[in-house]
Amino acid sequence: MTKVIRGIGWTLISVGVLILLYLVYLMFFTTLTTDRAQRSLLEEWELNYGAVEDGVPVEGGEEPGDEADEPVDAGDAYAVIWFERPSTGERIVTDEPLFVVEGVTLDHLRSGPGHYPDTAAPGADGNFAVSGHRTTYGAPFYDLDELEPGDEVHVVDREGARWVYEVEEERIVTPQDVWVVGEDPLGTGEPTLTLTTCHPRFSASQRLIVWATLRPDAAEDVAA
Repeated sequence: MTKVIRGIGWTLISVGVLILLYLVYLMFFTTLTTDRAQRSLLEEWELNYGAVEDGVPVEGGEEPGDEADEPVDAGDAYAVIWFERPSTGERIVTDEPLFVVEGVTLDHLRSGPGHYPDTAAPGADGNFAVSGHRTTYGAPFYDLDELEPGDEVHVVDREGARWVYEVEEERIVTPQDVWVVGEDPLGTGEPTLTLTTCHPRFSASQRLIVWATLRPDAAEDVAA
């Protein structure tokens, strides 16, 4: 009996070590993958769209706010996004701006947040929808639930225009609620930003959704 108990004990310890190693892989090595991808996206942005300073593009295009005619290839840099709280002037959710890629497959989201291809461009009519991981691959949306009504989501498009969306509400939905990335999920008729991520943390059973609407005076040439 003692040998049986000892054997069970060692088995449980081995399983625990394997689980711990797996968690280390998920939290550490996947983050390294995303960090490398974000650096590559920064280089791509500087090469194709202009200089970046402190993670924020500083050179605008010829006509700020007009989306480039050419479609963005899946996995390529699509926009830059960050979050601010106007009452304090501090950045929230992430310390650094995030490069958003085109596409929301598992492979695309390893590089950072992804733009739903069939949704609107930043600043355009309709719904600009972005998805991001919450616990792996850099966990860009780990603290997405910290956003409050009135917080700002800043987006710089490939033409160098900065768009500012104001957070309206947060909601928990099921993975089947695909209407949240529809053209007008809030029914306001206003340009909308939708952010999606898994909920709760370390689970994919639900989705955390944050909606924001475009401020009327929100477009400005970053180079100005």
